[in-house]
Amino acid sequence: PLFQAHGYFTQLIDGLEYLHGMRIVHKDIKPGNLLLTLGGDLKISDLGVAETIDLFAEDDTCHNGQGSPAFQPPEIANGLEHFPGYKVDIWSSGVTLYNIATGVYPFEGDNIYRLFENIGTGSFTVPEEIEEPLKDLLYGMLRTNPISRFSIQDIRHHAWFLQRPPRISEEVPIPPLRGDELHSMTVLPYLVEHYYECHSDASSGDVQFITERDLNG
Repeated sequence: PLFQAHGYFTQLIDGLEYLHGMRIVHKDIKPGNLLLTLGGDLKISDLGVAETIDLFAEDDTCHNGQGSPAFQPPEIANGLEHFPGYKVDIWSSGVTLYNIATGVYPFEGDNIYRLFENIGTGSFTVPEEIEEPLKDLLYGMLRTNPISRFSIQDIRHHAWFLQRPPRISEEVPIPPLRGDELHSMTVLPYLVEHYYECHSDASSGDVQFITERDLNG
């Protein structure tokens, strides 16, 4: 549901703004690198290809394009030798938003060469069921020219970011929460049992877990 995608996306932008404030370009933002706590908090993971911009650098120029092909921007797909690093993360965040909002990708290809060819043109369409202002946000984040591509502040001030879509359906449990019948089929119970403290509520007989949020206050 869009209201759920909105919640995840706003947390992604919060995390991305923090990374950029620390002069870190992630370079591999994608759904697979976004983790959720049991409380529904989003965490950005896998900084294996991240690059730290030198403290004395004049700007955020990067020279190496790394990361998952489907989430790479046109400047990398077209083989440019240097490009604005932070706008790489804006593009991949736009592809991520497109994916979690529609279930598909804006650019596809039978192989990496065809995929990069399609990304390089920057031509894509947004499904008809996606309406304004989300459509405008996607087009702004996926502009071919990194200079005109939305910045984090452009995103923060955008109408779709500022107003959460109405809740017209139930939230999809990702991952399944403790009360969900599918929860026992995941690795989560094992992780909780081995890595979280727990205690029983004598009055109700329920087991309550002390989560990371509780430990950090």
